[in-house]
Amino acid sequence: MPTGVRIKPLPLSGVKTRLPKLITGVQEREEEVIVTKNGRPAAGLVNYDEYERLKETLEVLSDQDLMRQIQVSRTFYRRGKQGLAFEDVFGDVFGEPLLIPKRRRRA
Repeated sequence: MPTGVRIKPLPLSGVKTRLPKLITGVQEREEEVIVTKNGRPAAGLVNYDEYERLKETLEVLSDQDLMRQIQVSRTFYRRGKQGLAFEDVFGDVFGEPLLIPKRRRRA
């Protein structure tokens, strides 16, 4: 959850009557709404982009092979080793050598 996000707990009856306003708040201000039923959390209303980010995060975290590779990579870099450059991995992706423009010096 992003920092500074406002979370509103609301009973289901309050959500039913204010749904359009709540959706606007979720979309525009990234508010989150916890819908309660009989005083207990029952559902959540979040911005769709945040929902997609959460799904992607869960997908990565639940992939044991990917998490193992991430740990191997962290260990590799923590030991001060250097990885391959983009050009070393992809070379001439478009049938031409990859040319990186030189940075101009500022006067």
